[in-house]
Amino acid sequence: MSFHSFSVVFAIAITYLFVIVAGQVKLPADVKTCKRGTDDYSSCLRLAIQESWPIFVKGIPELDVPTLDPFYNEYGVYEFGSNEVHGKIEGSNIYFYGMNNIKFLAVRPEYTDDQFKLEIDWALPKCFLEGEYNIDANLVNFKLGGKGYFNVSLEDVKVTWEINGPVKDDRWVIEHFIPNAQVGKLKFWCSDLFNGNEQLTKSAIGFVNEFWPTIYRGMFPYIKKVWDELFTDYVNRIFSKLSFNEVFPSA
Repeated sequence: MSFHSFSVVFAIAITYLFVIVAGQVKLPADVKTCKRGTDDYSSCLRLAIQESWPIFVKGIPELDVPTLDPFYNEYGVYEFGSNEVHGKIEGSNIYFYGMNNIKFLAVRPEYTDDQFKLEIDWALPKCFLEGEYNIDANLVNFKLGGKGYFNVSLEDVKVTWEINGPVKDDRWVIEHFIPNAQVGKLKFWCSDLFNGNEQLTKSAIGFVNEFWPTIYRGMFPYIKKVWDELFTDYVNRIFSKLSFNEVFPSA
């Protein structure tokens, strides 16, 4: 549930950023444009995103971009089938804090044989999310069943997005939106994982906070698949209406 909220933020912000940078609406004075094929195209895209980021964090109502810090996500659901976690987790009324501090590290565009790919690296030193949950799952040997409130603190977050697909009739057709994410430190808390048994809940929270890297590695392939399906569809709805050569103009 936390990673769903995390991912929605970046899909919205980065998609609309490319629309604006491409000149589809009147550009703010401090937003750069970037021409595909120039020697500094990669660095230009990275700088354009970084310098324009405060505009997006505040929200752009005319583009239906919400405030990103804090970012609000009404509902998300995940079903897992790994050895570490299997079952279903639902999250609602989730707030995510920290987007204002994102650093974009690199943008790597590649355009060959009518195939276009973007890889975007970004990092976030600290972030925090909180909300409500409902869980029916197994965590290793723990049978989980409860609902209540949760929060998660994360540090040293590093993510790479890979967005790729063919260009057809001057439209970029997204086939995949693939994330790869690393987290340096994580601390988790929730109010109830065992239908009111406080001692078992406390034990499970301690287990998660000690062994979260193993749990995360087991869960991430399922998170990654959901992200790919969700944002491939979302970004295609945007780019199906836009000229590729206007969004990514050539030199």
